[in-house]
Amino acid sequence: MSEVLLIERRGAALWLTLNRPEAHNAINRALTDALVDAFELAASDELVRVVVLTAGGDKTFCAGADLKDAAGASTFSAAGGENPLVRVFRAMRACRKPIVGRIVGSALGGGLGLVAACDLAYCADDVRFGTPEVKVGVFPMMISAYLMRQLPRRRYWEMAFLGDPLTAAEAQQCGLVNRAIPRADLDAQLGVVVDKLLRNAPTALRMGKQALDVMQDMSFDQTLVYADLMIEKLAATEEAREGRAAFAEKRAPRWAEGVAQ
Repeated sequence: MSEVLLIERRGAALWLTLNRPEAHNAINRALTDALVDAFELAASDELVRVVVLTAGGDKTFCAGADLKDAAGASTFSAAGGENPLVRVFRAMRACRKPIVGRIVGSALGGGLGLVAACDLAYCADDVRFGTPEVKVGVFPMMISAYLMRQLPRRRYWEMAFLGDPLTAAEAQQCGLVNRAIPRADLDAQLGVVVDKLLRNAPTALRMGKQALDVMQDMSFDQTLVYADLMIEKLAATEEAREGRAAFAEKRAPRWAEGVAQ
């Protein structure tokens, strides 16, 4: 049996590839377990600075829960614990490294949730994004935790109630993805994004991701207090001192590799 998730290190980037193309990369319990483990690995490995989430095949990024799987109901059920997809979302949020989505096929249901859970997302300009759950007797409950924050209310309500998909251009316009790119140019653009992330300060990115996650649920005044605390912590890091020195000396900064600060 092939692995449901392929894990590949490309320098300081960890590539995660959903590997069930014969099932449209549908989510089953084995895949959610593998994703949780992979994001926990990325979070704990100081040599990993960026995570890229993509999928095998070129037609479907992820079709959502695997309704044909023998244990398909378990993808929806907490089964005495936490819902499997919720565990993936929590692991993605707990991973303080930037997560970049590379979407080369349609993303539906829980697959759309995976896209929304990425920090940055770039897609081929011919893919679609949808919430077809109402057509099979359920509703996009878990993924709403992200989509209600990312999409305009009327647009998401329409998607959830009618089950109609968004085109790639509409997804970009709504802010669901950063950019919809001709398929032939997608990897080149993704390479530029990953290279830029790797050139930026790793501790600043980790603490910045944490801050943005926390501050979005705060009041304005709470946000200012928290931001003040975080910038003070950042300014005291070795990384910040190196950044200031590099600026003064008119050179590129030299970030420490694999060292927690």
